[in-house]
Parts: sequence; C-alpha cells; structure tokens
Amino acid sequence: MEEAYQYDCANPEFEELARVISDLFPEQTQFIQRAAEDGTPTLAIHWVAMRFGSTARRIVMTVVTAPAALARYRALPARLRGRSFAVLRAYVEASIGSLEEQYANGEAVPRDVTVDLGDEFA
Repeated sequence: MEEAYQYDCANPEFEELARVISDLFPEQTQFIQRAAEDGTPTLAIHWVAMRFGSTARRIVMTVVTAPAALARYRALPARLRGRSFAVLRAYVEASIGSLEEQYANGEAVPRDVTVDLGDEFA
C-alpha cells in the first residue's frame, strides 16, 4: 500500500511529529525537515488546500520550535512526549482554523504560514 503522505525528515523525531499532525492535512501532503537560517531544524508542511477558493492553492506551513524547547523534547523519553504532541496538534489546528476564518471573512489567505512553538511545547 502506498503512503498517503510524504515524509522527508532526516531525524526520526521530526517524522514522528509530522505523523502526529498528518491527519489534519489532505493526502499527498509533504512533511519536510529543514534548517532555519540559524540552523535550528524546522518542519515544513506543503499541501494543496482546496477549501480556500474555487481553485487549488499551495500553502506552506513551517513549524518552528524554540531551540531550548526542542532540546527538552528530545531529552524526554518517548512515553512522556504526549503533551508535546498535544501542543503541536493544537497549534497547527488553530493555525488552520485561522486560515479558514480569514477566508470566510473575505481576506486573502497567505501562502506561507509560520507556527512558533516555545516553552509550552516541552
């Protein structure tokens, strides 16, 4: 069976994070681990949104985690990462909801969105 989502993450922890939120996005969404300008790893989510107009629209959501929070997350045993998963999921859901609200209000929906995770993440 072919995977509905595409994961291009050098680090298994980032693929794990991508899988936590993948069901929020349509099939064929790409989850790509990238380095920010300061070298901090980020998760870029590329998807085609059908619900923001009459035509498909490519959107990139970048999840940026504060370095200290990412270090704490990585130090957590796998069994204690549930809270971080819940925070990630809540922030991504809120960002998607914000895009939907912008569209409903007749505002332009940006093609690039950033989700910043700080100390609440881990």
